[in-house]
Amino acid sequence: MKMYRCRICGETYLGTEAPARCPFCGAHERFMVAPGGFSAAENSVQVTEVERADLEHAIDLERSNARFYAAMAGIEGDESLASAYKRLSRIEAEHCSLFCKLADVSKPPDLTQPSEASADWCENIAESLQRERTASAFYAEAAARATNSRIAEVLAAVSAIERDHIDLDGVAAQMAGC
Repeated sequence: MKMYRCRICGETYLGTEAPARCPFCGAHERFMVAPGGFSAAENSVQVTEVERADLEHAIDLERSNARFYAAMAGIEGDESLASAYKRLSRIEAEHCSLFCKLADVSKPPDLTQPSEASADWCENIAESLQRERTASAFYAEAAARATNSRIAEVLAAVSAIERDHIDLDGVAAQMAGC
């Protein structure tokens, strides 16, 4: 058994080898490091006004997405899809928590409460696809303008994770027959 720590969310993973994706935030394998390769102190950063505004927007995006996916997880009719979006809700909540740490603000109290979703899987998956495209593009733009290297690292990694979620939406659409 080995221990790995995610450079993006800071969570610790136990296993015989590093996972292809962080099971908590979805970061790619290259961000899974030895426990000493990341310190939570790295998230104590000074941010510019632009970076603060970007982090606040990121918190809003991830809060909204986490709550939307929690609502999707409650839809009857396809247990596999519901389970996948339950996991996605947790990943988005982890992103929101990380952005809150970087911005040095409290987590939203309603982060895990479902918002509203349609009873139609295809309609929800289409909305999810739009949400993920919006988030991925925003994080890539924010990473490019960030002057703090930690902020840029996190935003770029989360942009890549959101692109993975776009792929997931494609799989989900096929499963749902959309």
